[in-house]
Amino acid sequence: MLELSPPKQKLLDWLEDYIDRYHAVPSYGEMAAALGYKSKDTIRFHLTDLRAAGYVAWKEGSVKSLVICKPRSRTIPILGVIAAGGLVETFPDSEIDEFVDISTLPHFVGKRRTQMQEYFALRVKGDSMIGAAIADGDVVILRKTSEPKSIQNGEIVAARFETQTTLKHLFWSGDQIILQPANPSYPVIEKRAEDVAIEGIFVGLVRGLV
Repeated sequence: MLELSPPKQKLLDWLEDYIDRYHAVPSYGEMAAALGYKSKDTIRFHLTDLRAAGYVAWKEGSVKSLVICKPRSRTIPILGVIAAGGLVETFPDSEIDEFVDISTLPHFVGKRRTQMQEYFALRVKGDSMIGAAIADGDVVILRKTSEPKSIQNGEIVAARFETQTTLKHLFWSGDQIILQPANPSYPVIEKRAEDVAIEGIFVGLVRGLV
């Protein structure tokens, strides 16, 4: 398929999110209002080009029959490496150039494109979480959180302290955080809660990525 201009890409993305959310097709007027166009003709122009390029289709005279012919993949960035053993640096300053497609994972079916901004991925280094079926080389998917206190005991998190990160089960103990490995060969880590930043909560993984 052809590369789209920014206005056409914006319309296509908005349409896909709208249809995902409401399971219906918006009117020309709704599209124009949402994207800031004064004229419905601008929407018709972009839709005609999208249809010609094979991105959408509809029955003549019925925009409500519009379908997305090739839904775009849901990708999230792989931000770096996380330790499942010792500690390693993560979230590099260099430009992100690696992404993972998570559109087929059950957790993400039906989620809108805007919701994907809550998620990121990290490559696992080490085997301290092997008991939780997380192996060296896996790519773990994590959800950002702004409320660490809402995390339940036993959940797997990406915990950051002293500029480094590790993947562990989290347990609360007063003003302490206990980071428990899923491999008896590794020690438990105990830190003051105020010294630990929870970067994300584990929601799934992808295995076999090169």
